[in-house]
Amino acid sequence: MDARSPSGLRRLLGTRRNRLIGYLLILIAVAAWRFVPRPWHPTVTMETAHYAIASTATKARTEQIAGVVEELYLAYSNQFSTLPNFARAHPKLKMKLFKDRNEFRRINPGLGWAEAFYRKPYCRAYYSASEVNPYHWMLLEAVHQLNAEVAHLELAKWLEEGLADYFATSRFLTNKLALGRLDPNTYPIWWIDEIATAPDLASNLQNKSVIPLRTIVSGIGGPSMNRNFNLYYLHWWTLTHFIFETSKYRDHASALMKAGGGTKAFEEQIGPLDQVQLEWHAHVRRLKAAIAGHDLNFFKTGQVLNVTNSSVTTPP
Repeated sequence: MDARSPSGLRRLLGTRRNRLIGYLLILIAVAAWRFVPRPWHPTVTMETAHYAIASTATKARTEQIAGVVEELYLAYSNQFSTLPNFARAHPKLKMKLFKDRNEFRRINPGLGWAEAFYRKPYCRAYYSASEVNPYHWMLLEAVHQLNAEVAHLELAKWLEEGLADYFATSRFLTNKLALGRLDPNTYPIWWIDEIATAPDLASNLQNKSVIPLRTIVSGIGGPSMNRNFNLYYLHWWTLTHFIFETSKYRDHASALMKAGGGTKAFEEQIGPLDQVQLEWHAHVRRLKAAIAGHDLNFFKTGQVLNVTNSSVTTPP
């Protein structure tokens, strides 16, 4: 049959259309295999004062996580309950706790680097039994959940992530979350050597181990996020830690959060970025020295910094 005839052309177009449909179906199947969540059947369900947890971890480990998130909730409420949109009454916050990393990644494919994630209404995390701190990934995402569902905040990227890290890097003392007291077994403290590698700010700006604070706060410009992922998180965390743990700035932290944490709000509530950058850089250098164990005077300045290991025990 001549493809140039009307019937031949229709047949040719129909064949091409069927081929394209076939390709599309294959593409959809591959996308579903890579990204669509798998069925999951929790073996433990647990409710606390503020959380409803579905879990495939052991009962003991689920109970531990339940205690941890309630302590997080208490610490968060103590800090931010005066914010205007903070909900004192709300539905229980939902959490899915996976028994280990393999299950977490199998049930939630296509996560890339993520070790936990929050997507309303669930905070999803796994029990990190192989780590000294088995819950720090969960804490980070649980703060995002609190920001969204309890405090109803809309924050700039640096403050959203920095606030989550501020809580998640804090350690437990006698099963209470001691804000600002650092647990070295947490992200991004693991990568502290990457930031502010030289003693002075000018050298660090030149060697690119410090990103200008104006870039960090505005979210405009700066080096590639993909190639400097840990460095960005170090900036977000240390800047938040600096604000909340420096006496002359901590009283302005809530107002900064209420305003969203953008450049204008930062300079109104905290101060000129170029000036604050000098103080923050000094704070980072002292954090690094304290973590390395070389700056004993740091503990005499009124800062709440302690880098010994967490006291929370890990159940079987």
